[in-house]
Amino acid sequence: MIFYFTGTGNSLYVAEKLSEGIDENILDIGQLVKENRYEFDLSDNKYLGFVFPVYYYSAPFIVEEFIKKLKLVNSECMKVFLFLTCGATTGASHEQVAKLLKEKGINTDFRFAVAMPDNYILLYNLDHEEKQVKSIELSNKKIIDAIDILKSDRVGDYISIKGPLPGIVSLFAHRAYDLTRNTKKFYAEDFCIDCKLCEEICPESAIKMKDGKPTWVKEKCSHCLGCISRCPVEAIQYSKRTIGRRRYTNPYVKL
Repeated sequence: MIFYFTGTGNSLYVAEKLSEGIDENILDIGQLVKENRYEFDLSDNKYLGFVFPVYYYSAPFIVEEFIKKLKLVNSECMKVFLFLTCGATTGASHEQVAKLLKEKGINTDFRFAVAMPDNYILLYNLDHEEKQVKSIELSNKKIIDAIDILKSDRVGDYISIKGPLPGIVSLFAHRAYDLTRNTKKFYAEDFCIDCKLCEEICPESAIKMKDGKPTWVKEKCSHCLGCISRCPVEAIQYSKRTIGRRRYTNPYVKL
């Protein structure tokens, strides 16, 4: 069983490739949280995997909370792996999740990561489409190698893009992430078409439609940026800084 979280499709892309390679089904953490589903029987599974993006050198808040509530039955003989997607480096985000699993008596056997197109539009403009596609193509070898490693039981940490001082960087960045993941600067411009997609896809139910436009009804969210990136008319912004910046969704998955 592979649990994944995605805002714009990169981690879904990896999860689908892994699912094909090791013959495991995938489950969307965002959807499970909305359904309040946290209990799973793993008696028919060989692998237990978690695929998620790196935010601020940390795991997304929603992934942390999901794992804390997760209740697994018949997980004793599982081969457990983490697979992180990131823009450049991971920091020690893998250690953060491994610790949460350890608290549940689950040891992490394999750790992987791959660089994918960055989508953090809140801080900078995104790469052009050609560069994004090239980045995805380059990720395929890492995914294929991970599948081979999982099948051959070569237990280990295969993350080579942690960056300098990953533990210290992740410690301070995680604190910054928690302080900045507010929703008060999100808004929709007047040309919003009231399609309700943002409300539907928000994994934390932080968006409700009011008078034909989205409103953010929770003070904080994980900042997956699915609402911004997947809006069909690019009406959603975060303050003024995202106006005119390119959006991104992985072109090889169906979100």
